[in-house]
Amino acid sequence: MMDVLTPIVVLGLMLAALAGFAVGWWIRGRQIAGRELTLKRRFDNRLSAIEEDARRVLERARLEAEAGRRKIEAERDSLYTRLSKLDPEASGVVAPARRAGLPRTRAGRRRNARPPVSEGMGAGAARESDDLTRIKGIGPTFEARLNEMGYRTFLDLALWTSEDLDALGKGLGARIRLKEWSERAAELHRRKYGA
Repeated sequence: MMDVLTPIVVLGLMLAALAGFAVGWWIRGRQIAGRELTLKRRFDNRLSAIEEDARRVLERARLEAEAGRRKIEAERDSLYTRLSKLDPEASGVVAPARRAGLPRTRAGRRRNARPPVSEGMGAGAARESDDLTRIKGIGPTFEARLNEMGYRTFLDLALWTSEDLDALGKGLGARIRLKEWSERAAELHRRKYGA
């Protein structure tokens, strides 16, 4: 009888061990899941706090930048107005600073365009319009837009600064080769006026 009980006892012990192992594994899994859930909640809370802080910082920076831009534009407009009152002829020279803020509407461009130069200081040569369509890439439409913005001569285009080129590139579109236009305008000005 002892011989028969031994395999049954061994089998029972193995089943008990297996059941204990399964129950232990299940309890351990629940503990790990609970820890993971706690860690996930902490992570989500911390991530939400960081995102909220980042939103606040970005919003504050945007508002400060907007306020700074408005302040600079107001100061620029004030200086431009003062200069045009002091010397109407010189205000045409300062127009590149003004052009950077030109709106894209036709009325806005006309309103912000350079004032006509009165006689004196070489005004006759400076205001005589050149045929800007002689520059490769400038057609009648672009010539009209440039004229509205106050660019009427080869010299106007030749005197473009890198800031002017950046501002014009944004206003006129990316397909334009402004630097090439400026170089070609300088060449045509030298040919026409010998300067």
